[in-house]
Amino acid sequence: MKIDIVTGFLGAGKTTFISKYAAYLRNKGERILIIENEFGLAGIDGALLRQDELEVVEISGGCVCCTQKEKLIAFILEAVKQNFDRVIIEPSGIYNLDTFFSLFDNKDIGKSCILNGIITIVKPDFMKFSNSQYENIFLSHFLSTGVILISNSQSYSVEEIDNHLLELIEFTTQRNENFDISKIKVYSKDWQNLTDDDFNDLSNAGQTKCEHSLINECHLNWIENHFFMARLRTYDDILELVDYILENKEILRIKGFASANGELYSINCTHNCKEIQKGKNKHAVLNILGHNLNITNIKEKVAQLTQPK
Repeated sequence: MKIDIVTGFLGAGKTTFISKYAAYLRNKGERILIIENEFGLAGIDGALLRQDELEVVEISGGCVCCTQKEKLIAFILEAVKQNFDRVIIEPSGIYNLDTFFSLFDNKDIGKSCILNGIITIVKPDFMKFSNSQYENIFLSHFLSTGVILISNSQSYSVEEIDNHLLELIEFTTQRNENFDISKIKVYSKDWQNLTDDDFNDLSNAGQTKCEHSLINECHLNWIENHFFMARLRTYDDILELVDYILENKEILRIKGFASANGELYSINCTHNCKEIQKGKNKHAVLNILGHNLNITNIKEKVAQLTQPK
Protein backbone atom coordinates (compact mmCIF):
# COMPACT_ATOMS: atom_id res chain seq x y z
CA MET A 1 0.00 0.00 0.00
CA LYS A 2 1.25 3.46 -0.90
CA ILE A 3 1.53 6.15 1.77
CA ASP A 4 1.52 9.84 0.83
CA ILE A 5 2.02 12.52 3.43
CA VAL A 6 0.77 16.05 2.75
CA THR A 7 2.35 18.32 5.31
CA GLY A 8 2.70 22.05 5.94
CA PHE A 9 2.26 24.66 8.66
CA LEU A 10 -1.06 25.77 10.13
CA GLY A 11 -3.31 27.25 7.46
CA ALA A 12 -1.02 26.34 4.56
CA GLY A 13 -3.87 24.81 2.55
CA LYS A 14 -3.36 21.08 3.07
CA THR A 15 -7.06 20.14 3.21
CA THR A 16 -7.91 22.19 0.12
CA PHE A 17 -5.15 20.50 -1.84
CA ILE A 18 -6.07 17.01 -0.64
CA SER A 19 -9.66 17.43 -1.82
CA LYS A 20 -8.36 18.14 -5.35
CA TYR A 21 -5.63 15.50 -5.22
CA ALA A 22 -7.91 12.75 -3.89
CA ALA A 23 -10.50 13.50 -6.57
CA TYR A 24 -7.85 12.96 -9.24
CA LEU A 25 -6.71 9.65 -7.70
CA ARG A 26 -10.30 8.44 -7.27
CA ASN A 27 -11.05 9.20 -10.92
CA LYS A 28 -8.08 7.01 -11.80
CA GLY A 29 -9.75 4.16 -9.94
CA GLU A 30 -7.66 4.16 -6.76
CA ARG A 31 -9.26 3.31 -3.44
CA ILE A 32 -8.02 5.95 -1.02
CA LEU A 33 -8.21 6.45 2.73
CA ILE A 34 -7.44 9.88 4.17
CA ILE A 35 -6.10 9.97 7.73
CA GLU A 36 -6.83 13.42 9.09
CA ASN A 37 -5.00 14.69 12.18
CA GLU A 38 -6.52 17.74 13.88
CA PHE A 39 -4.40 19.18 16.70
CA GLY A 40 -7.51 20.72 18.23
CA LEU A 41 -10.12 18.84 20.19
CA ALA A 42 -12.80 19.28 17.54
CA GLY A 43 -12.27 17.54 14.19
CA ILE A 44 -12.89 20.04 11.39
CA ASP A 45 -10.95 19.01 8.30
CA GLY A 46 -12.51 15.56 8.18
CA ALA A 47 -15.96 17.12 7.81
CA LEU A 48 -14.70 19.33 4.99
CA LEU A 49 -13.30 16.33 3.11
CA ARG A 50 -16.43 14.22 3.65
CA GLN A 51 -18.36 16.92 1.80
CA ASP A 52 -16.58 15.54 -1.27
CA GLU A 53 -17.68 11.99 -0.31
CA LEU A 54 -14.13 10.91 0.47
CA GLU A 55 -13.28 8.12 2.92
CA VAL A 56 -11.81 9.81 5.99
CA VAL A 57 -10.80 8.80 9.50
CA GLU A 58 -9.83 11.37 12.11
CA ILE A 59 -7.32 11.64 14.92
CA SER A 60 -7.92 14.73 17.03
CA GLY A 61 -6.72 16.19 20.32
CA GLY A 62 -2.99 15.98 19.67
CA CYS A 63 -0.31 15.48 17.03
CA VAL A 64 0.50 12.16 15.33
CA CYS A 65 4.22 12.90 15.64
CA CYS A 66 4.04 12.62 19.43
CA THR A 67 0.93 12.04 21.54
CA GLN A 68 -1.22 10.35 18.87
CA LYS A 69 1.39 8.26 17.05
CA GLU A 70 -0.03 4.88 18.14
CA LYS A 71 -3.44 5.77 16.71
CA LEU A 72 -1.81 6.61 13.38
CA ILE A 73 -0.12 3.20 13.31
CA ALA A 74 -3.42 1.49 14.09
CA PHE A 75 -5.24 3.29 11.25
CA ILE A 76 -2.50 2.49 8.73
CA LEU A 77 -2.60 -1.19 9.63
CA GLU A 78 -6.40 -1.22 9.36
CA ALA A 79 -6.12 0.35 5.90
CA VAL A 80 -3.77 -2.46 4.88
CA LYS A 81 -6.29 -5.05 6.06
CA GLN A 82 -9.05 -3.35 4.08
CA ASN A 83 -6.96 -3.35 0.88
CA PHE A 84 -6.78 0.36 0.24
CA ASP A 85 -4.48 1.29 -2.62
CA ARG A 86 -3.21 4.43 -0.97
CA VAL A 87 -3.37 6.28 2.33
CA ILE A 88 -3.02 10.06 2.35
CA ILE A 89 -1.98 11.39 5.74
CA GLU A 90 -2.71 15.02 6.59
CA PRO A 91 -0.91 15.69 9.88
CA SER A 92 -1.51 18.67 12.12
CA GLY A 93 -0.02 22.04 11.20
CA ILE A 94 2.77 21.65 13.76
CA TYR A 95 3.82 18.17 12.66
CA ASN A 96 7.52 17.30 12.88
CA LEU A 97 8.13 15.17 9.80
CA ASP A 98 11.30 13.64 11.29
CA THR A 99 9.14 11.37 13.43
CA PHE A 100 7.31 9.92 10.43
CA PHE A 101 10.06 7.60 9.26
CA SER A 102 10.06 5.57 12.48
CA LEU A 103 6.60 4.28 11.51
CA PHE A 104 8.37 1.84 9.21
CA ASP A 105 10.10 0.31 12.24
CA ASN A 106 6.74 -1.39 12.79
CA LYS A 107 7.31 -4.70 11.01
CA ASP A 108 3.78 -4.90 9.58
CA ILE A 109 3.96 -1.37 8.15
CA GLY A 110 7.48 -2.00 6.86
CA LYS A 111 6.34 -5.20 5.14
CA SER A 112 3.08 -3.91 3.64
CA CYS A 113 3.62 -0.21 2.91
CA ILE A 114 5.91 2.08 0.94
CA LEU A 115 6.49 5.78 1.45
CA ASN A 116 5.33 6.95 -1.96
CA GLY A 117 5.74 10.69 -1.57
CA ILE A 118 6.01 13.74 0.67
CA ILE A 119 4.27 16.93 -0.46
CA THR A 120 4.92 20.07 1.58
CA ILE A 121 2.42 22.91 1.22
CA VAL A 122 4.00 26.33 1.73
CA LYS A 123 2.09 29.58 2.01
CA PRO A 124 4.28 32.46 0.79
CA ASP A 125 4.05 34.27 4.14
CA PHE A 126 5.43 31.30 6.11
CA MET A 127 8.76 33.02 6.86
CA LYS A 128 7.15 35.14 9.57
CA PHE A 129 6.97 31.95 11.67
CA SER A 130 10.35 30.47 10.73
CA ASN A 131 12.61 32.08 13.33
CA SER A 132 10.62 30.88 16.31
CA GLN A 133 9.80 27.72 18.23
CA TYR A 134 8.55 26.27 14.94
CA GLU A 135 11.99 26.28 13.33
CA ASN A 136 12.55 22.53 13.68
CA ILE A 137 9.14 21.83 12.18
CA PHE A 138 9.93 23.80 9.03
CA LEU A 139 13.35 22.19 8.72
CA SER A 140 11.92 18.69 9.05
CA HIS A 141 9.61 19.42 6.10
CA PHE A 142 12.16 21.00 3.76
CA LEU A 143 14.95 18.48 4.41
CA SER A 144 12.81 15.44 3.52
CA THR A 145 10.09 16.56 1.13
CA GLY A 146 9.86 15.47 -2.48
CA VAL A 147 7.74 18.43 -3.60
CA ILE A 148 7.14 21.98 -2.41
CA LEU A 149 3.72 23.23 -3.47
CA ILE A 150 3.06 26.97 -3.11
CA SER A 151 -0.49 27.79 -2.02
CA ASN A 152 -2.46 30.95 -2.79
CA SER A 153 0.12 31.85 -5.44
CA GLN A 154 -2.50 33.80 -7.42
CA SER A 155 -2.38 36.47 -4.70
CA TYR A 156 1.32 37.16 -5.20
CA SER A 157 3.48 38.36 -8.10
CA VAL A 158 6.08 36.08 -9.64
CA GLU A 159 8.76 38.31 -8.13
CA GLU A 160 7.24 38.02 -4.64
CA ILE A 161 7.06 34.22 -4.89
CA ASP A 162 10.67 34.04 -6.10
CA ASN A 163 11.77 36.20 -3.16
CA HIS A 164 9.91 33.96 -0.71
CA LEU A 165 11.59 30.89 -2.22
CA LEU A 166 14.97 32.56 -1.84
CA GLU A 167 14.13 33.19 1.82
CA LEU A 168 13.20 29.51 2.19
CA ILE A 169 16.51 28.46 0.65
CA GLU A 170 18.51 30.86 2.81
CA PHE A 171 16.66 29.80 5.97
CA THR A 172 17.33 26.11 5.30
CA THR A 173 20.91 26.26 4.02
CA GLN A 174 21.96 28.40 6.98
CA ARG A 175 20.92 25.49 9.19
CA ASN A 176 21.95 22.62 6.91
CA GLU A 177 24.54 23.10 4.19
CA ASN A 178 23.48 19.79 2.58
CA PHE A 179 20.14 21.26 1.48
CA ASP A 180 19.78 21.41 -2.31
CA ILE A 181 16.57 22.94 -3.69
CA SER A 182 17.41 21.60 -7.17
CA LYS A 183 16.50 18.10 -5.92
CA ILE A 184 12.98 19.25 -5.01
CA LYS A 185 10.28 19.97 -7.55
CA VAL A 186 8.56 23.30 -6.82
CA TYR A 187 5.03 24.08 -8.06
CA SER A 188 3.98 27.71 -7.91
CA LYS A 189 1.02 27.81 -10.30
CA ASP A 190 -2.53 28.66 -9.27
CA TRP A 191 -4.10 25.41 -8.05
CA GLN A 192 -7.06 26.02 -10.35
CA ASN A 193 -4.61 25.45 -13.21
CA LEU A 194 -3.12 22.17 -11.98
CA THR A 195 -3.48 19.61 -14.77
CA ASP A 196 -3.79 15.83 -14.74
CA ASP A 197 -0.11 15.69 -15.67
CA ASP A 198 0.69 17.82 -12.62
CA PHE A 199 -1.35 15.56 -10.35
CA ASN A 200 0.28 12.51 -11.88
CA ASP A 201 3.70 13.94 -11.01
CA LEU A 202 2.52 14.84 -7.52
CA SER A 203 1.21 11.31 -7.02
CA ASN A 204 4.81 10.11 -7.41
CA ALA A 205 6.45 12.88 -5.39
CA GLY A 206 9.06 10.73 -3.67
CA GLN A 207 11.24 12.29 -1.00
CA THR A 208 14.56 14.10 -0.61
CA LYS A 209 16.87 12.40 1.84
CA CYS A 210 18.93 15.36 2.96
CA GLU A 211 21.24 14.23 5.75
CA HIS A 212 20.34 15.78 9.08
CA SER A 213 19.90 14.95 12.76
CA LEU A 214 16.35 13.81 13.45
CA ILE A 215 14.53 15.77 16.15
CA ASN A 216 11.62 14.47 18.21
CA GLU A 217 9.41 17.00 19.99
CA CYS A 218 6.20 16.86 21.98
CA HIS A 219 3.83 19.65 20.96
CA LEU A 220 0.97 19.11 23.36
CA ASN A 221 1.67 22.23 25.40
CA TRP A 222 2.88 24.48 22.58
CA ILE A 223 -0.41 25.85 21.35
CA GLU A 224 -3.68 26.68 23.10
CA ASN A 225 -6.86 25.30 21.60
CA HIS A 226 -10.48 26.27 22.15
CA PHE A 227 -13.66 25.30 20.36
CA PHE A 228 -17.23 26.48 20.74
CA MET A 229 -20.62 26.21 19.08
CA ALA A 230 -21.13 29.03 16.59
CA ARG A 231 -24.82 29.57 15.85
CA LEU A 232 -24.98 33.26 15.07
CA ARG A 233 -27.74 35.57 13.85
CA THR A 234 -26.46 36.81 10.50
CA TYR A 235 -23.59 36.45 8.07
CA ASP A 236 -22.36 39.90 9.18
CA ASP A 237 -22.20 38.55 12.74
CA ILE A 238 -19.88 35.79 11.53
CA LEU A 239 -17.61 38.40 9.97
CA GLU A 240 -17.71 40.47 13.15
CA LEU A 241 -16.74 37.47 15.27
CA VAL A 242 -13.85 36.49 13.01
CA ASP A 243 -12.51 40.06 12.99
CA TYR A 244 -12.85 40.27 16.77
CA ILE A 245 -10.89 37.06 17.35
CA LEU A 246 -8.17 38.07 14.89
CA GLU A 247 -7.56 41.30 16.81
CA ASN A 248 -5.33 39.06 18.93
CA LYS A 249 -2.13 38.92 16.85
CA GLU A 250 -1.17 35.62 18.49
CA ILE A 251 -4.13 33.80 16.98
CA LEU A 252 -2.78 31.32 14.43
CA ARG A 253 -6.00 30.06 12.91
CA ILE A 254 -9.80 29.98 13.09
CA LYS A 255 -11.34 26.98 11.40
CA GLY A 256 -14.68 25.24 11.41
CA PHE A 257 -18.34 25.94 10.73
CA ALA A 258 -20.79 28.66 11.76
CA SER A 259 -24.50 28.95 11.08
CA ALA A 260 -26.55 32.06 10.39
CA ASN A 261 -30.02 32.64 8.94
CA GLY A 262 -30.51 28.93 8.34
CA GLU A 263 -27.29 28.66 6.32
CA LEU A 264 -24.07 26.93 7.32
CA TYR A 265 -20.67 28.40 6.42
CA SER A 266 -17.24 26.79 6.44
CA ILE A 267 -14.57 29.07 7.89
CA ASN A 268 -10.81 28.95 7.46
CA CYS A 269 -9.12 32.18 8.51
CA THR A 270 -5.69 33.47 9.45
CA HIS A 271 -4.45 37.04 9.68
CA ASN A 272 -3.56 37.03 5.99
CA CYS A 273 -6.36 34.96 4.50
CA LYS A 274 -10.10 34.78 5.16
CA GLU A 275 -12.10 31.99 3.55
CA ILE A 276 -15.81 31.94 4.42
CA GLN A 277 -18.14 30.00 2.13
CA LYS A 278 -21.30 27.94 2.30
CA GLY A 279 -20.76 24.43 3.66
CA LYS A 280 -22.67 21.21 4.22
CA ASN A 281 -21.56 20.09 7.67
CA LYS A 282 -24.33 19.54 10.24
CA HIS A 283 -22.52 20.96 13.25
CA ALA A 284 -21.71 24.65 13.77
CA VAL A 285 -18.42 24.41 15.68
CA LEU A 286 -15.39 26.70 15.44
CA ASN A 287 -11.86 25.81 16.51
CA ILE A 288 -9.26 28.45 17.52
CA LEU A 289 -5.52 27.82 17.76
CA GLY A 290 -2.99 30.30 19.09
CA HIS A 291 -1.29 31.72 22.14
CA ASN A 292 -2.67 33.72 25.05
CA LEU A 293 -6.27 33.13 24.07
CA ASN A 294 -8.68 35.22 26.09
CA ILE A 295 -11.41 32.61 26.22
CA THR A 296 -13.65 34.62 28.54
CA ASN A 297 -13.81 37.57 26.16
CA ILE A 298 -14.39 35.31 23.16
CA LYS A 299 -17.27 33.55 24.93
CA GLU A 300 -18.80 36.90 25.82
CA LYS A 301 -18.57 38.02 22.19
CA VAL A 302 -20.16 34.81 20.96
CA ALA A 303 -22.98 35.23 23.48
CA GLN A 304 -23.52 38.83 22.32
CA LEU A 305 -23.82 37.72 18.67
CA THR A 306 -26.21 34.87 19.40
CA GLN A 307 -28.74 36.83 21.42
CA PRO A 308 -31.81 38.21 19.61
CA LYS A 309 -31.57 41.92 18.87
